[in-house]
Amino acid sequence: MKSLLSFLAEDEIERIHEATMQVLEKTGIKVGSEKICRLLQRHGAKVNGHNVRLPKALVAEALQQVRQQVLLAGREASFDLIVPAAEPPYNTTSGYAPFVKDLETGRTRNSTGRDLMDFAVVSDFLEVIDFFWPIVMPTDEPPPVEELCALDISLRHIRKHIQCSCATEKTARWQVRLAAVIAGGEDKLKERPIFSALVSPISPLTFERNAVEAMAALAEAGIPVVPMTMSLSGTTAPATLAGTLTMANAEELATLVILKCANPDAPMVYSTDAAPADLKTGVVNYLAPEYLLLGAACAQMARRYSMPSMVAHGSSEELPYDLPSFERNVLKVAISQMTRTDLASWLGSLESALNASLVNLVGDAEACMHASAYLRRFAVNAETLALGPIDEVGPAGHFLAHKHTVQHFRKELWIKNLQDRFFLDPGEGSFADQAKHKVREILTNYQVPPLDRDLLKEMDAIMLQARRDILGE
Repeated sequence: MKSLLSFLAEDEIERIHEATMQVLEKTGIKVGSEKICRLLQRHGAKVNGHNVRLPKALVAEALQQVRQQVLLAGREASFDLIVPAAEPPYNTTSGYAPFVKDLETGRTRNSTGRDLMDFAVVSDFLEVIDFFWPIVMPTDEPPPVEELCALDISLRHIRKHIQCSCATEKTARWQVRLAAVIAGGEDKLKERPIFSALVSPISPLTFERNAVEAMAALAEAGIPVVPMTMSLSGTTAPATLAGTLTMANAEELATLVILKCANPDAPMVYSTDAAPADLKTGVVNYLAPEYLLLGAACAQMARRYSMPSMVAHGSSEELPYDLPSFERNVLKVAISQMTRTDLASWLGSLESALNASLVNLVGDAEACMHASAYLRRFAVNAETLALGPIDEVGPAGHFLAHKHTVQHFRKELWIKNLQDRFFLDPGEGSFADQAKHKVREILTNYQVPPLDRDLLKEMDAIMLQARRDILGE
């Protein structure tokens, strides 16, 4: 037995699939790169200017080439992840925030490379964080090299798999060269990709030139691509949930086709952050009940294609100042992760991921551990059905003193309370106060095992070359 949140019936899954195929074949996608248009045309797409229509046969061929298992390798092999995940989702930080809540003052300011280093160190320490999305931008770097610098900082300060972002082909190729230093060469990196890249289409159905060329470059290098689409009901997608799902699914399958045309063995993680828009303000309405339902539906679509997924993300971004708000956060995380998405990106963010907080990172890690109570597996077998004990106790008896209870209650029954802690040390003050104390303790006492000096020198040399190439220095 395990908890599983489903939204779509089987026939509804197939209707969305068929509608998606019709959108891709009849309406098509907009591709801003002539190079990628030519690539798709060579594989049978119908190209008219920047409009590219994808025949059903081409999409079906890409689906036959899906990598059903994807390795997300760690800098150290002990942190390797294989998706789909057998157990509850692998969790990561949110990203890419341009602002950060200062740990000492609590004020919002521009994020820096030093902030990203601190987030990486704390994330390396926290076991519940399975991989690392550079949660803040190093805005003290020139914008054209921010994404490359974010990968560089992360590789130096965390041993787990890194999921970075990538907006241009040039950045993609330098990211590959940088990661290859640690992997032992580009061929080794293809075997053990220690980073994946979030490169997104623009809803509705648009592939901007720089991003789509980055996708193809990453596919050629064997780097897993995570095309997190943002189909928003009522603005960039139809106002109906079925229409939003069709739009998001079309963007995912179109990405798959592009990647497979570049490299038939290219790994991809099905990823959307489909959500309703707040039609009063135009912003993403992450608090709407439809957000969780869309996540559940997208997870079902990914499973329909046997693709790993990152589609439901969990946090309500509430600071856990007291038990009622902390409990709400726990329940929202639990419900979101009941979708059985393989990956979930959410820890540490604020203000719709525009801001980030080390205090929130630890608080969210605490909430995640409490949410795991709802995500456990329970066996159904001769021992757990307990027919013998039921017969022995009989009507009007009790099981409190029965040996079956003694043997199983610790595993089957959750015995912690919300007041109990996993990461936070009991003490005076609110959850936020305790989380701040924990962050300080980690940053003072914990050290990530460093990379070899020769590797660091080689990375320094590559970063110098990259700056000259990208910035013209």
